[in-house]
Amino acid sequence: MPLSNGPDDQVGLMAEQIFDAVRAGRTPEEAATRLAAFAPAKLVEQALQRYRDAARRVWTMREPGSIHKKHFDPWYLGPDPSDRLWHSYAKHLREKGWSEQAIKVIDDASTRIVSLMDPPLKAQIRTRGLVIGYVQSGKTASFTAVIAKAADVGYRFIIVLSGLNNVLRYQTQIRIDDDLIAANLEHWITVTDIEDDFATNRNVNSFLTEKHATKVLGVVKKNSSRLTRLHKWLTGARPEVLRSCPVLIIDDEADQASPNAHPDPEERTKINKLIIKLLSDLPKAAYVGYTATPFANLFIDPSTPEDLYPSDFIVDLPKGDGYFGAEEIFGRAPLDENDEPVDGLDMIREIPDADVPQLKPPSRDARFTFALGITPALRDAILYFWMATAARKARGQRSKHASMLIHTTQYAATHRNSKPVLESFRDAVRQLVEKADASLLRELEELWVREQSAVPAETFGERPISFDEVKRYLVGAIDLTEVKVENGTSPTLDRIDYQVDADGNGRVYIVIGGNVLSRGLTLEGLTVSFFIRSASAYDTLLQMGRWFGYRPGYADLARVWITKELRNYFYDLAGVEKEIRLDIAHYENGMVTPMDFAVRIRQHPALAITSQLKMQHAVKAKMAYNAREVQTIVFRHEDNAWLDKNLQAVRDLIQEMTAAGIRPTLLADKPHRVFADVPVSRVLKFLDAYAIEPSNSEMDKSLLRGYITAQNGRGHIKQWSVVIVTRATPRAELGTIDLGLDEELPLVNRARFLRDRHPQVVDIKALMSETDVAADVPIPASELRQCDRKALRKLREEHSPDRGLLLIYPISKDSLPLPKSRERAPLGAVQHVIGIALAFPDVLQGDLTPQDYMTVELPDTGSEQIDIDDLEDMEEIDQ
Repeated sequence: MPLSNGPDDQVGLMAEQIFDAVRAGRTPEEAATRLAAFAPAKLVEQALQRYRDAARRVWTMREPGSIHKKHFDPWYLGPDPSDRLWHSYAKHLREKGWSEQAIKVIDDASTRIVSLMDPPLKAQIRTRGLVIGYVQSGKTASFTAVIAKAADVGYRFIIVLSGLNNVLRYQTQIRIDDDLIAANLEHWITVTDIEDDFATNRNVNSFLTEKHATKVLGVVKKNSSRLTRLHKWLTGARPEVLRSCPVLIIDDEADQASPNAHPDPEERTKINKLIIKLLSDLPKAAYVGYTATPFANLFIDPSTPEDLYPSDFIVDLPKGDGYFGAEEIFGRAPLDENDEPVDGLDMIREIPDADVPQLKPPSRDARFTFALGITPALRDAILYFWMATAARKARGQRSKHASMLIHTTQYAATHRNSKPVLESFRDAVRQLVEKADASLLRELEELWVREQSAVPAETFGERPISFDEVKRYLVGAIDLTEVKVENGTSPTLDRIDYQVDADGNGRVYIVIGGNVLSRGLTLEGLTVSFFIRSASAYDTLLQMGRWFGYRPGYADLARVWITKELRNYFYDLAGVEKEIRLDIAHYENGMVTPMDFAVRIRQHPALAITSQLKMQHAVKAKMAYNAREVQTIVFRHEDNAWLDKNLQAVRDLIQEMTAAGIRPTLLADKPHRVFADVPVSRVLKFLDAYAIEPSNSEMDKSLLRGYITAQNGRGHIKQWSVVIVTRATPRAELGTIDLGLDEELPLVNRARFLRDRHPQVVDIKALMSETDVAADVPIPASELRQCDRKALRKLREEHSPDRGLLLIYPISKDSLPLPKSRERAPLGAVQHVIGIALAFPDVLQGDLTPQDYMTVELPDTGSEQIDIDDLEDMEEIDQ
């Protein structure tokens, strides 16, 4: 980014000198002081301001979010017009069909990441950073952009650590070769290629010397022999060569093998030890890990500086437009605050438990003779895959690849045994389709119509494809289908090859495999996934999601066949994933670093977060309700006694408040009844009387009471507003309720979420409306609706800086979903339901209350003090 407008721009030229000094490791102020020794103070001040104006773009970049060093003076302000490698890469992305907006996102993200690394001119480079993406979301594209920009500005040797197996290393090497190296052969020397991992014996000094501008790249498997050979080769260079050679190590799948998992905390696992030794023995080495499952990385011991804890920065890559992840596919429950529920798409199909014995060997010994059977669920999945592939061709995607994933076991022998079964099924179906078999065509049409109605094409702006159109392309789709085995033992010649065939057709693959399909491998055009592999940890489970990613032109066609257990796990993990990113977003203002604040990770009753050996430095987190809202969303809707108890608790509270002379008022144009200046003792008494369904994990009464009383002891939140939330006008179908006020109040509407997993309770996913946090603020609702979430919170803090808010929601037992809703149903309660929410002010924290979260223990900091600000906006439910 140029700071000068030409040779006559004295201020600009001095700003460039300041910038050059920052790139060499000095602060802007130190550079300005040096300049002031021989230049007019006013011009130096203007030059410093020009640098700061340019740096502000990096500082204030909305995305990606990051937690980073406090004293962050951007030495990298973005690509310069003369930078060769980034501009070549951006051009390549355009040629691949990337939109300008998508390129801008990756440009901004890579600029932020490079700016957080140590500058290459600095005498010592010790960067430790972590970039968190999403599974199948374009992490390779992101770190390729980082490589291009880092190489443009002086990093000379780039090492990409790429997974544990040859398949992933091969795939990464191809991507980097095609996307970055091919158009710039004169600028690169590669010490690895598609066929060979690191094995060079060439003179290291000639490679790394600063006497030439050529950059060096190696894509190396995380294998002890390869890393040992790399270390020996590098450290064989002359000391002066190493001192002048900035090295960037990109650790792809950084949570795999890189964190220490040795059972003895005084020892290290081989890969972890070798990576640390490599970094320690290189005077100028930056380490940037990339992963979509950062659980193990966030538990690395931060008190050991040479280890891989991301002490300098954690960057959260934005989710690209059109990305399908756990949240979009499986949905998630609202988090612990005023958060909009995500229902997920109707593209998940459950594999019956009764099918499992035909899909995986009953024992390890049976793996050599077992072959999977074509169960009804697998038959539907394969037939649907062929129809979806035909539909894509009908939409003009003839040259696009299409893949189906089948992962039922990790045993390679079973994969090989199952390949002929799938091929025989393919051949039999092809013959029947060609003969226009009436029974099969009827089965296909019913399946196609059912799936088309489940996720309408119009939802994604796509053209619906009729079954008649599907039939025209169906034989061709089946003819193109190849069955491939991918499990790490597959012969190189039988590997997946995503190149269009001689006739311009995209490849069509049914891929059956094991662990290779569970991490890292990208299947292009993945349309159908059939998956029954079990998992016991968050990272293992999320990495299995090869079906996550982008589906341009066929988003409506993607389907996942999965067991009910795994479906429920993914639903829960979508919330865990969201919380991690919200923690990062909350602290992305640069006032704290990863050494001040440790990201919390929620525990799950049936899943480990990661391997126990990777959690040796994890501790129980604590959490405050400071500046937060919590709400009840799960109710015992068929339990009369339980519902009666809560209704009576509200009536008792209202009676006690009115008896004490606290009368309800109306504020502005809002219909809610507001009781002001309610003593905290009455709120605590109400909480004791009100029954909270245990599924509302963030509404644990003992934790709430503990936090409130701790704050009271510090003189905070002793006065409360109690608001009865109601509608402006009653609706006949919802009714009214008598709470002991002068008149009955209109009931509010909250429909149930269809995917309840417990028949005894009903889950409404969200109770609060967006503006409810300001229900006791005397500003008209019409004005509040113009405010975003942060503005609403600010209004509340200005009006009631040390006042708690208790919101009471009388919910109609006859609550109805919106007519167009596919994910909700009538509430169906036996009587009206009382929901509550509490909003806490932003005050000094008192004693913290323990929660079911894990974090890493930071050295000499209050690592357990985690308070979370407001989350996402949500649509108003009641007007």
